[in-house]
Amino acid sequence: MLREILGKRRRERSALLSAAVACARWDWPVVPGVGLDRWACTCSCGRDDCALPGAHPEPPASALPLDPVAGPASGLSPGRSPATVRPPLIAASADERMVRWWWGRFPDAPVVLATGRRVAALSVPEEAGVRALGQLRMLGVRTGPVAASPGRFAFLVAPYTLDELGDLLDRYGLDRYGTVPFTLRCHGDDGYLALPPSRAPGGPLRWAVEPSGSAVPGTSAPWLPHVADLVRTLVDTCHSVTQVRRSA
Repeated sequence: MLREILGKRRRERSALLSAAVACARWDWPVVPGVGLDRWACTCSCGRDDCALPGAHPEPPASALPLDPVAGPASGLSPGRSPATVRPPLIAASADERMVRWWWGRFPDAPVVLATGRRVAALSVPEEAGVRALGQLRMLGVRTGPVAASPGRFAFLVAPYTLDELGDLLDRYGLDRYGTVPFTLRCHGDDGYLALPPSRAPGGPLRWAVEPSGSAVPGTSAPWLPHVADLVRTLVDTCHSVTQVRRSA
């Protein structure tokens, strides 16, 4: 039994490292997230009211310096030591050497993608995400990678500006429904998103649609759709799911 447990943990750590290195090779900046307490299944940040247990980066005020020989961090949460504190989102890197060093130090850390620079995302409730995938396939609209976490689907897209997204949400949300669905979340500039196979309280994240293709000829970065290709369908499915729940 112990051998099986240790073997499973080694495989999980290897998968996290492989995912983080793949992101670095795609030029997607990542950072090790705070992670979960393996036994209590609570967020390692120590906050009882954590909104995204285990799937968020370290707050900037609690960060260790990037230099491994530099001094300890200040402003740590109660009960936390400098040795357990990850780098903040602002330190996210696509340098493979840095990524390998980070996950060598924090082998159980979730892979947290810094969005906005190279890749962005829109996330919706799981039911809306499943419906959206079905509708997009029926319409012949190609999606990029889609990450599924317990309760939510995140559709990865090419970077967008707030003005660009705002115009699309006005057109497909406000103009058609009188509102933008509150369940639609935007992961753009200065945002973040945990990627598979990171672990959340409900279980590990997975790819509902695997990264594939090539964003730029001659590179390994996965192909990403334009945000305008997906927004209408995501808004429609979010509204339809909300309407069904209200009428139930």
